[in-house]
Amino acid sequence: MFDTFIRAVFLLLTGCWLAVAPCFSEIVDCMVAVVNDRVITLTDVRIVDSFKLYEKEIEGKAGNRLYLTLEELINQRVVIDFARENISIRSDELNSALRSLLDRLSPREVEGRLEEFDLDLDDLRAYLEEKLLYQKIISLRFSQSVLVSLKEIEDYYQQAYVLSQRQIGIEPKPMIEVLNEIESLLRREKMEKQVALWIRSIRSQVEIEMRYDWLRQKYE
Repeated sequence: MFDTFIRAVFLLLTGCWLAVAPCFSEIVDCMVAVVNDRVITLTDVRIVDSFKLYEKEIEGKAGNRLYLTLEELINQRVVIDFARENISIRSDELNSALRSLLDRLSPREVEGRLEEFDLDLDDLRAYLEEKLLYQKIISLRFSQSVLVSLKEIEDYYQQAYVLSQRQIGIEPKPMIEVLNEIESLLRREKMEKQVALWIRSIRSQVEIEMRYDWLRQKYE
């Protein structure tokens, strides 16, 4: 009972802070979502966005970057909590991913962003590890189950590939030369659709409290 009371007070106070935050010109921290009692703060979202952890996932999507990033973080938390599988990230996997992430930025940019959020590399490593765990769960669950038929490849080749190449004045390659490329593309598209449906389903079973409107209005 006491824990429930404390949590209710916490949410009330955070909500009040959230309500007055737009009045300030400087960026302040606040709760933007709670997934199974785990809080996602505005700072969490800004860190992930600043280091472009979900750049590929939100690329080309319409909407505010922080809002889209928050959606990805919520999906990540939902999947990790729901799967509850005995999956871990090896240190070499994490170190490799961290090097790849930092290589996208100059040393000055890395230093500036770490300083902006008062982080060290271990803090950043924790954000990255959670994303890698999420990706591994998705891969293990879906990568082997997504199949693409030869008929689907042939249809895509004739209806999309050949047409797109001719529109830009390029002679299309024979299907045998682009078969693997088309198969990978179709498999990725199928997998993304299946993953989206799965996440939508499990999100309906998870306790999620959201503060989307404030985030969207402040940063649009």
